[in-house]
Amino acid sequence: MNMNLITNTEDTIAAIATPPGQGGIGVIRISGAQALAIADRIFASRDGAKPSSFKGFTVHYGDIIDGKKNEVMDEALLTVMRAPKSYTKEDIVEISCHGGIVSLRAILILVMELGARLAEPGEFTKRAFLNGRIDLSQAEAVLDIIQAKTDAFLQVSAHQLKGELSTELERIREQLMDIYLEIEAVVNFPEDDIDDGKKAHDAREMGRVIGAAKERVGQLLRTGEHGRILKEGIKIVICGKANAGKSSLLNVLLRTPRAIVSEIAGTTRDTIEESAQIKGIPFQLVDTAGILEPRNLIEEEAVRRSHLCIEGADLVLFVFDASKDLTRDDERLMHVAEGQNVLAVLNKCDLPMRMDEAAIKKKYGMARTVNISALKRTGIEQLEEAIVKHVWHDKKIDTHGILISNLRHLSALLSCQAALEKAGGILSDGLSLEFVSEEVKIAISFLDNITGRNIDADLLDNIFSRFCIGK
Repeated sequence: MNMNLITNTEDTIAAIATPPGQGGIGVIRISGAQALAIADRIFASRDGAKPSSFKGFTVHYGDIIDGKKNEVMDEALLTVMRAPKSYTKEDIVEISCHGGIVSLRAILILVMELGARLAEPGEFTKRAFLNGRIDLSQAEAVLDIIQAKTDAFLQVSAHQLKGELSTELERIREQLMDIYLEIEAVVNFPEDDIDDGKKAHDAREMGRVIGAAKERVGQLLRTGEHGRILKEGIKIVICGKANAGKSSLLNVLLRTPRAIVSEIAGTTRDTIEESAQIKGIPFQLVDTAGILEPRNLIEEEAVRRSHLCIEGADLVLFVFDASKDLTRDDERLMHVAEGQNVLAVLNKCDLPMRMDEAAIKKKYGMARTVNISALKRTGIEQLEEAIVKHVWHDKKIDTHGILISNLRHLSALLSCQAALEKAGGILSDGLSLEFVSEEVKIAISFLDNITGRNIDADLLDNIFSRFCIGK
């Protein structure tokens, strides 16, 4: 690891670790060499003992005292976790008190007046990384757990936090390091008396190991789409002419009245995006404007955004008003959605059917046409099953094992694979082993970029800036 990254780690840091606002409990976290000394000055335990005398992983009841005013600020539980067996591998004190924001801030200010500084976003986890308790991929898993939108992705992130990805990357790295060191030995200490048969055997063995490493990297990359979907969700765009029932369908799928529903055509004048979980799979649902003939610049922008959303969708739910004949507006939107992954939704089937259902089924297929009533909430179960089928293709939702869901990791693995491909080609062409060695070294560096062995300060700061203060 670049030692220049280790800056300000001698400071004792503090932050409110619970979300802002009122709550039954609030937590202030302090980490660093002065954490226990600060706790001695502000915490009066009921038995009179000082926090610096407490054993690690013990909880004590007492009061938070403002020494200057000699006043009790709040009653609290104080937890002590001693280095190196703590989250940051430093001494940590956590104060659990009442969850009012005024009280929490007052205690935090008191802690800072006694020598701690306010922690930067993600600095507790950053210290856990810099102090060697976790690697960078595990640190990123912490953020994924906090931001997980579904149970499935929560499980994926928990596996990564346990170090399953790190372990696999380390195995691949060891294979490549063995090859790299072997090649370096051959290059730097050539033995002219080695016969050609032995050299050929060594080259074949090197090629086999490089190929095996490339295959293991490839296996990780093949999980990327699965991991991306579980993390970000499948993008479903709901389109259709004005007043076809798009917003009603969005509300039904979200199971909450998110979009305004009205009999007035054109109520939705911008895209509405929300997350939903259908059959355990995360989705990003986008409700688009039904305006097709804009009357002003605002409506022109709404139409442009709707078309862009349709083009970038994983699945388009094309909502038809089945109680009316097919119109020119329907046909124009059908042209816009041409070539996309479309599921035709015949809405308002609680009313007399006027639309040519056979024509819709002929265009999109029986399996891609679903009859519903968003108002009466009929046919929704069948629609959800069809959605899952046509975007997930009956694949099993497997949250066990390693799934690559981080774009940074995917990029590094693709670069690693490319370097190994080049190394194998150079070896096959019989070129100098020095060129093979260089490509293997590059491949290792991309693996190290994922785990944090090799990473620059700017990228590290960028990663941890996405964390909340207190984590």
